[in-house]
Amino acid sequence: MANWQHPFPKDTITSKFGTMVRRTSPHRGTDYAPGPKELIPAVTDGECVDVTWSNCLGWVMIQKAGKHYIGYCHLSCAKHGIDCKGPVDHPDGSTCMVRLKPGDYLKMGDPAGRVGNTGRCSRGAHLHLTLGTSKNSPFRGVVYDIAKFIDRQTNGIQRQKETRKEKAKKVVSCPTCKRPL
Repeated sequence: MANWQHPFPKDTITSKFGTMVRRTSPHRGTDYAPGPKELIPAVTDGECVDVTWSNCLGWVMIQKAGKHYIGYCHLSCAKHGIDCKGPVDHPDGSTCMVRLKPGDYLKMGDPAGRVGNTGRCSRGAHLHLTLGTSKNSPFRGVVYDIAKFIDRQTNGIQRQKETRKEKAKKVVSCPTCKRPL
């Protein structure tokens, strides 16, 4: 089982998956707002498969972890800051990432980008984090509640550790007299 973590403390979540507040359709990710240009730690181990521009989501880095694809959206641009205009600011076809490119492998906690305000759907500097089963999940298709997914993964690991500790504490007893062996 892979290790997972929230990128920032849960009290920085400003919009949850599925909410309809100020929206025309349900929210397709979880938003974290720790502050502009904050370094975003990777939520799990996996390969960077794309860094691309979306008119709505701004700069997006997509990480593949097993059968899951994680979208880190509205990323700050290394060249033009949190409000980069994408292709308009990058007529040479370059991306906002200077140290991360498709094919790079990230370990949980490695830098996955910086919090930005890119894309027309952003209403201030934040990380919009998505989870799906295809590379295009951040943009269209089926997405899942990544905050709940991470909570389930981390709770499962915690339960496994507790079970191992309980087993280690158990003393084998004689079945007839019940004395420790």
